[in-house]
Amino acid sequence: MCRRGAALALSLAVLLTAQAAVAARLAVSALEGDPKGKLRAQVTAAVRKARKAQVLPPTAWAQAAGKQGLNGPTSVTPNAVKLLAPRLRVDAVLTGSVEGRFNARLLDRDGREVWSASYPLKRGLLAPRDVAALVKAVSSARLEPVEAPPSEVKTPPEVKTPPEVKSPSKEPPASEPQASEAPPSKPVLTPEPAPAPAPSKAEASAPVAWAMLEEESHTYGVDPLGSGGGFPESAPTVDPSRLPRRVKVLLGATATWRKYCARPDAPSCAEFDSRPEEQRQGDISDFTSNAPYLGFAAEAEVFPLAHRSSLIRGLGLTLAWQRGFTPTTVQVSSPSGSTPKREVAAADNAYGAMLAYRYFFDLGSEQTPLWGHAGVRLGVLGHGFSVDESLEVPLPVVHRLYPAVGLEASVPLMRLVRLEGAGQFFFRPHPGGAFAGLGNGSYLAEVRDYGTEVSSFGWEAQLGVAGDIWGPFGYSARLRLEHYSDTFTGQGARRGWTEGGVAEESYSSLLAGITAVW
Repeated sequence: MCRRGAALALSLAVLLTAQAAVAARLAVSALEGDPKGKLRAQVTAAVRKARKAQVLPPTAWAQAAGKQGLNGPTSVTPNAVKLLAPRLRVDAVLTGSVEGRFNARLLDRDGREVWSASYPLKRGLLAPRDVAALVKAVSSARLEPVEAPPSEVKTPPEVKTPPEVKSPSKEPPASEPQASEAPPSKPVLTPEPAPAPAPSKAEASAPVAWAMLEEESHTYGVDPLGSGGGFPESAPTVDPSRLPRRVKVLLGATATWRKYCARPDAPSCAEFDSRPEEQRQGDISDFTSNAPYLGFAAEAEVFPLAHRSSLIRGLGLTLAWQRGFTPTTVQVSSPSGSTPKREVAAADNAYGAMLAYRYFFDLGSEQTPLWGHAGVRLGVLGHGFSVDESLEVPLPVVHRLYPAVGLEASVPLMRLVRLEGAGQFFFRPHPGGAFAGLGNGSYLAEVRDYGTEVSSFGWEAQLGVAGDIWGPFGYSARLRLEHYSDTFTGQGARRGWTEGGVAEESYSSLLAGITAVW
């Protein structure tokens, strides 16, 4: 009897211990006022790290609610909780709203509020002290467990008590094992504690404890064929149409105006022109286009990693090409007089290839994203102005090829309107260089007329608007200002350029076209 009593007591202790070790299963719903899900992810990670509950992935509740057509506050109403809790097999749902503070609520599987509190937020997140307080409060809440589905309950096999074996009145010697005296067909059985049976439906209704879990207990599995489906730990697949565009192409028309001046022995054209007439010695050049250079432009932006979530998503390449044509009037002035005006055909070319890095940001909603960006560019640009070489006219022809660095930004106001701006600084944009086929600039021809050496700098500024019209198609319109300044030193070939001088060149362009994105 003593052995049977000990076995019964041990079985009861094992059963009670197994009931106390049952851990609650918790889901964290989408939090109102937390569109990016940063606070939800912080709360989920904190509760999971405490190892007091089996925590569903951050998006599990929201996905299950979305399948039932429930979004936002409607996903945590009592009826919604009663519907979703059995499907996800959870005991409680942590929800709340963000209104300057995190108003947290803990609901049981019937949608009843069992705990609530409010915590301050800093930049949309909880401070470490408040995170610890939240986890402690949630872990100490009193919950009821979820009954297992009837189809999964298995009745434990009936445990038959072995017949009591009467030992002989005279105990055998201690050196001989007891089993050796029993017949082989009927061994002597020593009563041992019976294994704890599987909890029945009645036993499953015991209160759930916030038990300490092992590290591997942080994950959980769900039956994808069961009610509600399964929810993997990985983030759900995002529709590519809601992500930044990888490729953008622009085709448009341009109108460009050019202005050029060259003055000997002066720091600027304006300073030379302000001198008395007797001090303005030497050949000068002035050029102003009396009509815009009408032409066309093509641009392409390629960001192949834009759909990734890492920082390398902003790496890309930009290409641009522009060409315009117009009749140009030429007149050379000198102290002895001015040459007659002459009209020639001139061409303006601009091109470039630059590496870019952009930081993308979304100013829209989950249903209608509005992607903007801010970034930097680094690459090579070129600009050339030329005429037919067979025409012997003293036209100030200049070809430039130079490295450049710049900043850019695009801020969407709505789907149809976004503001765009950019600025670039040119490093050593000396005259006399160009790519083959786009003008063969000669250093001697474009520099030695004014001096032996030259130092140059330049800049560019752009401002415009763009937007989406229909599907992948949109529009873009912007104004571009471009300026160069060349300082010459040494003896030049032209009269009066004994100690160098200065040349200034500027372009004003309008570009408007159609865009397509993928």
